[in-house]
Amino acid sequence: MEDEAWRSVEVVRNNKGEPHVLQQKVSVYTAGVTEESSGYTKPEMQHRLVPLKSLVELDG
Repeated sequence: MEDEAWRSVEVVRNNKGEPHVLQQKVSVYTAGVTEESSGYTKPEMQHRLVPLKSLVELDG
């Protein structure tokens, strides 16, 4: 079974100094019948930048 996910690679700041997370797309291959079975991931060439505040909820 194959699925897709995003792996966070690094935190970077844009030109305004706002933190963003650089993420890389990975293909996820499961080795067993259930979703909890061990498997492996394969990095893909697609990347994206996501604002850190959209991934983390901060108590303020």
